[in-house]
Amino acid sequence: MKFLGLDYGEAKIGLAIGEIESGVATPFGVIKNLGTNNAIDEIKKLCDKEGIEKIIIGVPVNPNSLDSEPIRKIENFISKLREKTSLEVEGRDERFSTQEAQKLISKNKAQDDEISAMLILQNYFDSSNN
Repeated sequence: MKFLGLDYGEAKIGLAIGEIESGVATPFGVIKNLGTNNAIDEIKKLCDKEGIEKIIIGVPVNPNSLDSEPIRKIENFISKLREKTSLEVEGRDERFSTQEAQKLISKNKAQDDEISAMLILQNYFDSSNN
């Protein structure tokens, strides 16, 4: 089963791909976020082309459990993504993915988003195997 990991951002969305059988996620690039509909169209095309069966998207969990604008934006994006792709979409805690990505590649900030997406998806694989 092939998965797509997403690190959603208002300017760009990091991508990672992996298969549950291997349990390994790899960075797959970044798409510009030119609006929700445009971003979802790009993701849908990628899912069709790559045979993606499930999407894992990072959700910025608020440690104070308070509703926030970033969480509402992601929830809206997830809802529209489910509607337009008809794929299973699951949110995962991404609080530390950006910091972990920056530790991995401190010299090239352009890759932070796709490494964050990889870490989100890898975390999903690791927790699914336990």
